[in-house]
Amino acid sequence: MATELELKLMVQSEYLKSASEFLDEFCLLSKSETATRQATLSLMNGYFDTEDATLMQAGIALRIRAVNQKFIQTVKTRGSNRVGMHARGEWEWIIPNDQLDLSLLSEVPLPESLTDMAWSRQLLEVFRTDFERQVWLIEENGTQMEVVCDAGKVTSPYGEDAISELELELKAGDETGLYCFALKLAKQFPLQVSTVSKAQKGVRLKQGAIEFPEKPNAAASTLALSAYWYEVWLVYWEAMFFMKDEILIQPIRHSMAQLARCLPTRFAQSLDRLDEIYQQTLQAEDKDFLSALAARKDTGITMLEIGQWLNQASYGDAH
Repeated sequence: MATELELKLMVQSEYLKSASEFLDEFCLLSKSETATRQATLSLMNGYFDTEDATLMQAGIALRIRAVNQKFIQTVKTRGSNRVGMHARGEWEWIIPNDQLDLSLLSEVPLPESLTDMAWSRQLLEVFRTDFERQVWLIEENGTQMEVVCDAGKVTSPYGEDAISELELELKAGDETGLYCFALKLAKQFPLQVSTVSKAQKGVRLKQGAIEFPEKPNAAASTLALSAYWYEVWLVYWEAMFFMKDEILIQPIRHSMAQLARCLPTRFAQSLDRLDEIYQQTLQAEDKDFLSALAARKDTGITMLEIGQWLNQASYGDAH
C-alpha cells in the first residue's frame, strides 16, 4: 500500500494551455536534473460499485485503468482529512485484462461492512473517466512532486462532467513544498483548490448531491471550526461552476465570513477584500459573473495561503 498525499487544483479549461506552458518552461529552466516533462498519457478508467453505491458509502473507490495496453486495478480509501488536501491509502495491481480480480482485495483492510464480500455479486461499472494526462516531475526547494494536468470528462448513464485540473502529488519532502509551488502556479494563471475527486464527480452525477464535510460540535476548537468553514468554501466554489449557478456565491460568501471570524487578522482581511470584489462583480451587469470570477487569481492565492496555514497549524508549527 502507498499513502497518497496530493493537492488538487481546479483550472478552467481555457487556462490549461497556460498551465502546461508554464510547467514546460519551469522544467526547461530548472537546475535540477529530476525536473522533467514525462510522456503524455491517454487514460481510460472504469469505476465499479453496486447500484446503491455500497463502496462509495464505505469510503472505497474501485477502478480498472487502461494505459498503454496495460490494465491496472486500483483501490483507494477515503483516508484521513488534511484540510483541503487528499490523503488516501492506495493499492494497485497489474492485471491481465479489463476484468476485476476481487481476490486481490484480500490485501486491503476493508471496512467491516464490506468484509463478507456479499456486495461483490452486484458490482457493475457505474461511471467512466477518460482524460489526457500531461506529467511533469518537479523538484523545488527539496520537495519532490509529480504534477499532472488532466483534461477530459466523467461519463455515466446520468450525464457527464468535465475534468479540468492539476494535481500535485508529494513524492519526497513535506506538504509545505506543495503549497509553495502551487502558489507559484496561482500567480501565473487562475486556479482554485478543490476537494472533489474524480470518483466523487462520478457518484454526484447519479445522486445529484453536493458532499459537505462533517460539521464540528459546539465544543470544537477555533482551529477545527476554521478547517470546517474552509472546506465548505471550497465545496461551494466547485459546486458553483459544476452547476453553473451564480446564486451559490451567497453561501460562498457566508462560509468566507464564518471562516474570517476564526482566522488571524491578515487572513480575515484577505477574505474581506475578496468579498468586496465578489460584490462588485455581481453588480457589474456587463460581465458574465462566473467567467469574471474564473479569471481572477486572488481567489486561488487566498485559498492556498489559508490552506497552508491551516495545515501547519493542525499538523505542524504555524507561523
